[in-house]
Amino acid sequence: VGMPGLGKTTLAKKIYNDPTVTSHFDVHAQCLVTQIYSWRELLLTILNDVLEPADRNEKEDSELADELRRFLLTKRFLILIDDVWDNKVWDNLHMCIRDVRNGSRIILTTRLSDIANYVKCESAPHHLRLFRDDESWALLQKEVFQGETCPPELADVGSRIARRCRGLPLSVVLVAGVLKQKKKKLDSWKVVEEGLGSQSIGSLEESMSIIGFSYKNLPHYLKPC
Repeated sequence: VGMPGLGKTTLAKKIYNDPTVTSHFDVHAQCLVTQIYSWRELLLTILNDVLEPADRNEKEDSELADELRRFLLTKRFLILIDDVWDNKVWDNLHMCIRDVRNGSRIILTTRLSDIANYVKCESAPHHLRLFRDDESWALLQKEVFQGETCPPELADVGSRIARRCRGLPLSVVLVAGVLKQKKKKLDSWKVVEEGLGSQSIGSLEESMSIIGFSYKNLPHYLKPC
């Protein structure tokens, strides 16, 4: 659980793709939900992940749900549901898994605490925290220098730039992308610092200013992407 840019999807996918985790399960499925929720699309995505792809477009939603329920009864599964905005996602999915008692797991990400509290079962929601200033600076250095040491003359301005991101990993990564396009010179980094202004990043609206700044500083050939 956490605001956009905290790394919910990154953490969830790291767990989902970890061989020491996946080895405990027979089948795996992942689905991005977003605000425009479709139970049918969720069913088809999961079915196509856990079963052989097939033409199920002619089936009713109830038939798809029953097919999924019957299959999951016989398997230990790991399902990742990313970016949930509506309690109906859990209500619908729970109908297909309520009879399963075999150690299967569902990983769910959401930015809404109400959703997380609604679906919690055997464990409490995990709330992601903002990075500390030193963690933001460490991430910025990792992204910009790729394992090399930051030149001493850039350390102060670099740590100030990282601090402007107010602990939001996405903002740090975006700003690092801008810095990678610049010369590793003090004057160049000060231009980036000034471009960020004095506004700190602490909400979705403020985060958009970082995205806008990063976009403006992309090379022209990347802007249409």
